[in-house]
Amino acid sequence: MRARPQPDRGIVAPVALAVGYLALAAGIAAARAAPATGYEVSVYAATPAVTWAALAVAGGVSIAVCLSDERYLAPAVLLAGLGAATVAGLPLIRGYHFYGRADSLVHLGFARTISGGGDPLDLLYPGGHLIATSLTKVAGVEITRAMMLVMWTYTLSFFASVACCVWFLVPDRRALAVGAFSAFLLLPINNVSTYLHFHTYSIGMLFTPFVLYLVFAHLIGGDGRERTVERLADGAGAAGRNAARFGDTVSVTAGSTRPVPTTYLLPPVVIALVVVHPQIALNVLFLLGGMTVAQHAFRRFRPAHSVAGYRLLTAQTALLTVTFAVWIATHDWAFVSTAEAMIQSVSEFVRGDGSATPRVEEQGQSASSIGASLPELFVKLFGVGAVYSLLAAAVVLGRISGFLGPLDDHRSMRRETDTTRDVTALFFAGLVALLPFLAAHFVGSISTYLFRHVGFLMMLATIFGAVGVRYLVADESPLTDVGAASAGARSTWSRIAAALPEARSVVAVVAVVLVLSLSLATVFPSPFVYLSGSHVPEGEMDGYERTFASQSEGSPVWFGGVRHSSDRYEVALYGSESAPWEGPVTPRPRSSGPVPAQGMLDGLPAYYANSADEAVRRDHYFAVAEADRQREVIAYRGLRYPEESFEAVAAQPDVGVVRDNGELTIYFVDTPANASAAAVDGKFATAVDGERAARPMG
Repeated sequence: MRARPQPDRGIVAPVALAVGYLALAAGIAAARAAPATGYEVSVYAATPAVTWAALAVAGGVSIAVCLSDERYLAPAVLLAGLGAATVAGLPLIRGYHFYGRADSLVHLGFARTISGGGDPLDLLYPGGHLIATSLTKVAGVEITRAMMLVMWTYTLSFFASVACCVWFLVPDRRALAVGAFSAFLLLPINNVSTYLHFHTYSIGMLFTPFVLYLVFAHLIGGDGRERTVERLADGAGAAGRNAARFGDTVSVTAGSTRPVPTTYLLPPVVIALVVVHPQIALNVLFLLGGMTVAQHAFRRFRPAHSVAGYRLLTAQTALLTVTFAVWIATHDWAFVSTAEAMIQSVSEFVRGDGSATPRVEEQGQSASSIGASLPELFVKLFGVGAVYSLLAAAVVLGRISGFLGPLDDHRSMRRETDTTRDVTALFFAGLVALLPFLAAHFVGSISTYLFRHVGFLMMLATIFGAVGVRYLVADESPLTDVGAASAGARSTWSRIAAALPEARSVVAVVAVVLVLSLSLATVFPSPFVYLSGSHVPEGEMDGYERTFASQSEGSPVWFGGVRHSSDRYEVALYGSESAPWEGPVTPRPRSSGPVPAQGMLDGLPAYYANSADEAVRRDHYFAVAEADRQREVIAYRGLRYPEESFEAVAAQPDVGVVRDNGELTIYFVDTPANASAAAVDGKFATAVDGERAARPMG
């Protein structure tokens, strides 16, 4: 009997990839065909189910091909990368007018000011704003969309840079894929203090892996264009041009001192980091400072050690220090207050007068009030990140101590011995310098910045945690031999891996899919994590703009709102310096701040008439956006503003609707006249102007 011909297994991977790419294209088309028509409290729920199904197919195909056929590793990783980029770019794909509330609206105003001729150097962090305004002028893109594009581009940079950092630590293709998938998790985004909307600290955080990639390349002294990296004993050289192919070895002499590309690229990137966000630059300065001190210590006390042979970071650290100092000198108003608050908070904590993480305690109480347990929130927001942090700690400590040896199953692009251990040792020295500074943010009033620095640490954990994952998927045990017992364990590891290859692959696919799903489900705020989406629909912005422009002359119109006031929209629409009421529209409106739920229930006229602040006892505009209603009722589950408080406003006497476009309702509140209120207009105007001049660091 003739044997039935077996199908060619070599064609399975290409066909699967073709299906994956077609599914991804269909998913993007479906999302594009369903643009947002109003405020969306959750971008996940509003995106068509077809898109999520297509992304699941693309992700599953990518992971399966990566694990089964290394020949198609590059297109498989690219497929997953496009899928992750699609998720990160959903606000763009679905036609959001703008994405980002609170500080993002202020940054929109800053960008408008720069676009209108304002001096960008007056801003503490003009890097992202300059890119957005340049894109607006060159490509004719609306400034709102340009700012979303800037954030999305930095996210893509994060994907690529993390993968390259992992590749430098473990230079093989499998590590490159592990690094890429780890980056797709977007672990630094926690939606507590770091976000995927235009937020300058988050932009700097996502930019940092590119800086670290250049630092690693500079340390090793390699030329990426030649696909080989060599380290010379004097720490000054680079690879020769004779080596070209993957896996080849090269012969290099100590006299090869040709500079590498990072020699020229790293300095301008370091300067750019200061302009993007000085706080991130300060974190990197601590890292580089610790690494530089360690390098000089090795050269002074252990010159024969391999770490002493790496390129010095002295010049780069000095350049970053000088740039940071100059920038602080021209923007000292921002740093003096922060430094004073840090010193005071730490002093109070040491004396026993302050408490640790008061911001965390406050958030925990709010979460408990709506039925969300802290363990649940931790698992959703930080569960995957905690696993990566443990892996990162294991890798760093294991490689430094020698408990973890070099991987034996990878095709290294380097011939020198154990670069991973040496670079990890230097990085650990940088962490020793950085961690005390970050630990200071756990106490007192500055704990409001705590989760920013948690995001920064998660960025570092992503890189070294990915190295840990690469060790986990090694064909051989990475544990170093310690006598016969270790040899036996190594043999047992090999037998298990050989006996269950298919089972391990299936488990790996399922695990990666689950981890990706959990992590990407929290990169945007949504009711899943008891937050509301940051979508700002065009109707909401248009409603504020028309209300500002249509006020009548006479006494200034005062605005109130739910949890917020009109200030941020004023800046977002007209810039931080040139609002319309400085021109033909006078006088400028005033903001009296948010109104509590009880004030809405008891009656807005009575609330304003009986205010403890005389300046507020006057007629008001009261703004209620559809975003306010969905945020409070759906995302926060009526914690502070129940549904009844919104219904009560419309039914009150002396409260009438003056504008309603479906996204923003403006009520006019006829408050009993108060003669003393007008007398404080001038004093209040001066105070407001002073407050506008001191914007938050963002």
